[in-house]
Amino acid sequence: MTTSAFVLPAGVMPTPTLPAITPLTQPFWDGCARGRLLLPHCRACGRHFFRPEVACTHCFATDWRWAEASGRGTLYSYSIVHRAPAPGFAVPLVLAVVELEEGPAMMSNLVGCAHEDIRIGMALQVRFEPVAERVHLPRFAPA
Repeated sequence: MTTSAFVLPAGVMPTPTLPAITPLTQPFWDGCARGRLLLPHCRACGRHFFRPEVACTHCFATDWRWAEASGRGTLYSYSIVHRAPAPGFAVPLVLAVVELEEGPAMMSNLVGCAHEDIRIGMALQVRFEPVAERVHLPRFAPA
């Protein structure tokens, strides 16, 4: 008896497990596809928050709007992951917590940087990488 396994051509990476896109998060993903980082901005308390929620995570007001962020941030924390968290992830990858210029922190990947050059507090800039039709992931690289 023989078995066959699916093998990707050399140099082709599988698509990572994609996030669920809901009506609440659709504007965020649409912004990413256009190269814009959008954050919820509360009209009641004036603060940005991330991730999108029905109510502001600071004051619980439901009066918020999408606002374009600068895309700049600093590295707050990171981990070099050597075991894929789900099918389709190329490892090693750098899982990063980025403190955005607007205040909130978001988890992402750090790209375009050798592991030995990573420093907490380093300046970062978002860039968007297409991973599927109409899905672009925000990832951060040294500024």
